[in-house]
Amino acid sequence: MKVRFRLVGKTGFLLVVIGFLMPIFNIGTGRDLANNLMRGNNIVMGLLVYAVLVTAVIGIIIGVLLMMSKRTKIPLSTDWIVLLVCIGSGLAVFFLQYRAFSLGNGAFLILIGWIVALVGQVLSKAR
Repeated sequence: MKVRFRLVGKTGFLLVVIGFLMPIFNIGTGRDLANNLMRGNNIVMGLLVYAVLVTAVIGIIIGVLLMMSKRTKIPLSTDWIVLLVCIGSGLAVFFLQYRAFSLGNGAFLILIGWIVALVGQVLSKAR
């Protein structure tokens, strides 16, 4: 059985979405975090939090499209762009805004999801 690492990587995006819905920091879920940032006049950081969710959902949609049809041709560059925007947005918020806060379970699940997606993407290119 041939393992399709590209699809395995897409499951990482599912973990990111689930982690977004869980407590990320001590202030609540990803939605709570984005809303708090936007209320505090830090709209760019709030949008970056939502960018993590949106790009993870796009990654899941790409995975579903790849599973539905073997004829679907989605360039690997699209996967890389989605993955890098997802990871970059989340890390920007973490390093620029919330280093001092204690991390919740959602943050760790998002991190695991990023690692799964990145490893799946790298292995899909190697095969």
